[in-house]
Amino acid sequence: MAGGGSRWQRIATGRLGRWCKSLLQDYADACRDVALGFKERPGKAGLYLSLLAGATVCSLHVPCDASFESSLLEASGTLLLLSPWIRNGSSEGHVQRLMKLQNQGRLRYQSLVFFSLVYQAPFDAEAALYQAHCKHLKPRWTDFPARILDVGFLGRWWVLSSKMKDSDINEEEFKYLPEHLRTISSRNLHSAANEKLFDEKYKPVLLTEEQIERAEKEEQQSLQGALNQ
Repeated sequence: MAGGGSRWQRIATGRLGRWCKSLLQDYADACRDVALGFKERPGKAGLYLSLLAGATVCSLHVPCDASFESSLLEASGTLLLLSPWIRNGSSEGHVQRLMKLQNQGRLRYQSLVFFSLVYQAPFDAEAALYQAHCKHLKPRWTDFPARILDVGFLGRWWVLSSKMKDSDINEEEFKYLPEHLRTISSRNLHSAANEKLFDEKYKPVLLTEEQIERAEKEEQQSLQGALNQ
């Protein structure tokens, strides 16, 4: 017992013991200063705590690459359940582009602690092409913002969610309607206004000469494009 006590006493009075005591004293002084700062400036301390709590929440809810694949499959399934005549062209084009890049192995995921990114790569990661491995032919960092496809933040992929917001509304379907039938305001939701709009859809659409010329020009351009193909 005496030997054990003397050993611990030598350690406590030695260089290691003095270093540990000094480290603990520094931590105690730092904690005391922090507590004093909180007491003197509660507003500033509250702001720092709020920022720290927000950063912690963001880092804990960063979506992973598996969640993006799941969201993409869900969006693709949602569009498949819709008729081609009512699908939103922007939603379908965005999802089709992502699916094509995924099948080509060109989607990349990167976590940045507080948020994550999905971006487009020029080649598959396993491609054995010279262009894919030559460092002089790789995309520049200045081109990186243009290659970003989605941003994951707080458990959500914001670009994909935004593109799928009106996925069941085909804007092309209402392109040739009169101006007063293209938009609906809150006062149009009353029963009398709804009945009026319902009756107006059976009335013949009167086109101006400018609209007729524009429609004929678009039809000629589409026919010419079909013949050129």
